[in-house]
Amino acid sequence: MQLYGELKNLQKLQETMSRALGLSAVIAYPDGRPLTEITNLCSFCALINSNPEGKARCAASRAASVRAAASAGKAVTHTCHAGLVHLATPLNVEGELAAVLVGGSVALQELAKEAVLQLARETGIGHEELLAATMKVPVWSEERLSAATGMIQAVAETVARLLYTEQELQKKVNELTALFEFSKTVSSSLKLAETARQGLEAVLRMTGAAGGSVLMLDEAEPGAATAEVAAALEPDNGPGVIPAGEIIAAVGREAAAAHFDDEKNAAEGKRPAVAVPLTVGGRVTGVLTLAGRPGGQHFTGEETVFLTTLGTALGLALENARLYSSLRKYYLNVVQALAAALEARDAYTRGHSLRVAKLARLCARFLGLGAGEQEQVYMAGLLHDIGKIGVRENILLKPGPLTPEERKEMQGHPEVGARILEPAGFPGGVTAAVRHHHEDYGGGGYPDGLSGEEIPLLARIIRVADAYDAMTSARPYRKALTPDQAFNELKRCAGSQFDPRVVEAFLRIPGDEMVNIDGGGVATLLAILGEILFLFKQVR
Repeated sequence: MQLYGELKNLQKLQETMSRALGLSAVIAYPDGRPLTEITNLCSFCALINSNPEGKARCAASRAASVRAAASAGKAVTHTCHAGLVHLATPLNVEGELAAVLVGGSVALQELAKEAVLQLARETGIGHEELLAATMKVPVWSEERLSAATGMIQAVAETVARLLYTEQELQKKVNELTALFEFSKTVSSSLKLAETARQGLEAVLRMTGAAGGSVLMLDEAEPGAATAEVAAALEPDNGPGVIPAGEIIAAVGREAAAAHFDDEKNAAEGKRPAVAVPLTVGGRVTGVLTLAGRPGGQHFTGEETVFLTTLGTALGLALENARLYSSLRKYYLNVVQALAAALEARDAYTRGHSLRVAKLARLCARFLGLGAGEQEQVYMAGLLHDIGKIGVRENILLKPGPLTPEERKEMQGHPEVGARILEPAGFPGGVTAAVRHHHEDYGGGGYPDGLSGEEIPLLARIIRVADAYDAMTSARPYRKALTPDQAFNELKRCAGSQFDPRVVEAFLRIPGDEMVNIDGGGVATLLAILGEILFLFKQVR
């Protein structure tokens, strides 16, 4: 117990007090065992304690004094085996007996010679030596003993208050540290299910609960008794602890914790459980439930308050994850709408950007890129031609070859696209991929004439996906190539136009996934624009 460690550190205070009062002193466990070393023994007591039998008798006397004070709940005087007086004062911290402060080595009258000689015979101590030591035993009056008792009580109460204050401060520090670490844990992800799972696991570790769940309440029906399970954990991999509908409704309605017994596991019988609200700005957005404590312990009021604080942190993290998910959806839909709006100008390229985005994401997957890079290359694919908004329609839709001037204007679209995306706060990888998706691996591309590894990897992926879709799409001036013809062309140009490693990964995309790529056309445009309008209405 940490408190006993703190009590052991009071050795210097004990020494100072015992010298000031002229008493021996020791702090003992409630069972009488010494917590600190005895200080300021008189020569009589020191002689007795130098003898094994005498030392054992002194220890037994101190233990009896401790038990007497503990039983009385207040300071008591107790006569030891040698006829000396012990002053024992309980040291209570937060209403509980933590230890007993014992003072002694004084007598209320001179020790009887017969009793001293009897003690010498029983312990084996030389009677002359012991009789000589009795002459140095301090003899106190009742008034002085009473004053000393009051001072020892004052010291014990002061120590108790200091220990309680330190204990409370340490508890607050521990709680704040736990809250900080918990906040870091639940804020490390912007995926709702992952955030809920990480938060639940952290709370289970802190409380020792056997299982629990995180439920998200329906935003459209506040206070409803039904909820979506965001995370649930049980030691037997069961469905988790899901509170009854009335408990969910009560927590959501009252924004307060609810204690109940979980009876799902018949082998364990009733398990103490608690459901606390997850709140955001005073609004209950979910419910955190914990059940099953070691030894069947219930969740205390203090624990429930702290769990409610954790619930606020978890509620904020889950709300951030939910908002991020919604914003990401709006964001991607706007991106798709921009791409579809561009392609609506040209009947021959409708669906091109969406197909390139899907192909690029597949290729990135077969290159072993992570989820973040796969998402960025998908966005770059959707927007790779966004700069063509600045290209005149007579050039964009021209059925024949372009003049050198027209070709120069068309080749400016990657730079225009990058300039459009930069102020909009798109990820740097997306903007770079849009700018450089017409660079050639062997050099000689545009706009910057980069080559090899100088070209961003996402741009090299877009280059291959863009070329493949262009080759397999019909144009006014040529027929579409077959997939096999396009594959052969990619292989032929690997190392000159295309990154060989990217081509190799692209060719590993399964045929059935390639078939499912096409999702463009007018239907796609109308569907995307319709969804955007719906989302904007929801926001308003």
